[in-house]
Amino acid sequence: MPAATSFLRLNLSCPNSLAPGLRRLGLAAVLALGMLAAPALTGGTAQAAVATPALGAAPTLAPVTETVRWVCGPWRCAWRPNFRYWYVPPYARAWGPPVAPGCFWRRNGWNNWVHICP
Repeated sequence: MPAATSFLRLNLSCPNSLAPGLRRLGLAAVLALGMLAAPALTGGTAQAAVATPALGAAPTLAPVTETVRWVCGPWRCAWRPNFRYWYVPPYARAWGPPVAPGCFWRRNGWNNWVHICP
């Protein structure tokens, strides 16, 4: 039986020779267990529906929206609510909402628009 003993023989003089193989085996075992345990840990929607009784349909709420836009005069643009039928100049269309309440755009003496936040 010299062939069997050479197959089962381990190199005990170098203990780190088995480390890479054992690391791979351990990693594979952890991943396999994780894949098997993942569905049980997440709790599917079927279990949640059985565990919690339906208390009735929740009322659907209408989205709260308000029409706001920049209302511009010759020297100042202000952010105003409920202005549906007001012309927004092309230069004010890309401004977006103000960064803080009370901010507005004002035209300075050189015909440039300056963002003012008090």
